[in-house]
Amino acid sequence: MEYVFGTKGAAETLRTKHSSHTALKGFHEVTTEYPDQIITDRFRIVRKIESKEDTEHNCYDWYEIDSHYRVVDKFTPKEEEIETGITDTQDALCEESEYIEARLADIEDALCEITEG
Repeated sequence: MEYVFGTKGAAETLRTKHSSHTALKGFHEVTTEYPDQIITDRFRIVRKIESKEDTEHNCYDWYEIDSHYRVVDKFTPKEEEIETGITDTQDALCEESEYIEARLADIEDALCEITEG
């Protein structure tokens, strides 16, 4: 089912598109996933405004809604990418730490040779 949110005058509206007409009532939650974000809409149906069909037999229903709340999550779709970046950074820091420890050991050895000589 396809959901499109909009307005009609001062009222918030919802249009649905489906293969059959809908009879929505009460509270609903609709989650739409995109490659870069997840959008969750929560709303309450106030009343059905209109119903129509097109020549391709798609059914459209319009509702007045209220208590509409939208959450946009831009983290979850990129969570794996972020975690990979954190792991790569941690690995690089470990390698750099090993290099620094080896350099410090070389410097300590060189200082010991100088003080002995």
